[in-house]
Amino acid sequence: MFTAGAPLPDDAELAGLCREHVAGSERLAPAEQADIYRRQFWLRHRDALREDYPALAHVLGDDGFDAFARAYLAAHPPASFTLRDLGRYVADFAGAYEGFPPALRDLARDVARYEHALVDLFDGASPPPLDPAKVTGMPADGWSTARIVLHPLLALVRLDHPAHVLRSELKQGRSPALPAPRPVRLAVFRGADLTIRFEELEPPAFALLEALGRGVPLVPACEEVAAGARGAGAEASSEATGAGEGAGAALAERVGAWFQRWTSWGLIVDVVPGARAEGG
Repeated sequence: MFTAGAPLPDDAELAGLCREHVAGSERLAPAEQADIYRRQFWLRHRDALREDYPALAHVLGDDGFDAFARAYLAAHPPASFTLRDLGRYVADFAGAYEGFPPALRDLARDVARYEHALVDLFDGASPPPLDPAKVTGMPADGWSTARIVLHPLLALVRLDHPAHVLRSELKQGRSPALPAPRPVRLAVFRGADLTIRFEELEPPAFALLEALGRGVPLVPACEEVAAGARGAGAEASSEATGAGEGAGAALAERVGAWFQRWTSWGLIVDVVPGARAEGG
């Protein structure tokens, strides 16, 4: 009843149910009294979504966001006692939602995906930090099978718009213009000071983190990324072999710097030795 989209007095069936279960008052009929709670349901949950998705609300404007929130709540009514879980399906819903203005559709979906990635980072549990001895004690040949464990609160996000910049400017109290399209690869994570951080990554660095996140050991992961760089070189240049070899050499030089940076950010939380080959 309280999730109805239209006023309860306008629905004869619901108004009849109100007469059975709601006392009413001297000033309000039962359906009018119950309708106060119906309106509060929509206002409360719309405002909760706006708090978690401020950049999406900025992109859509008040009326557009209100329509989106109503459609979302109709499709996914609250199923948890906590408002934290209210937006659990927002990113998927936005990906299929046909109510976005065509000119804003791609941006709105990117913004929804980015803001959705932030929700679990606020209060998720953090694992113990990386034990440096696991790195210094690893034999050189152990890296070919060692598995790098990434922080469980790390989100790797591919976007076609800089949604992170838009939200950051809003959080600083600005009223930013809508950004132009720009491919972005982000590492989004919670820092040691419990603040949410984002870092833009180079495509090879992003690809390496993706491979490590899938459980690929370090050396094979680097080979996978290098193969991708060689493929990109082959497409971009008629001198494909030279370009690919150059890309692989450049990758090898940069991996060490990336790992130092990722370790300082707390993205690497464990190094698990792999099984040694028989007789090795």
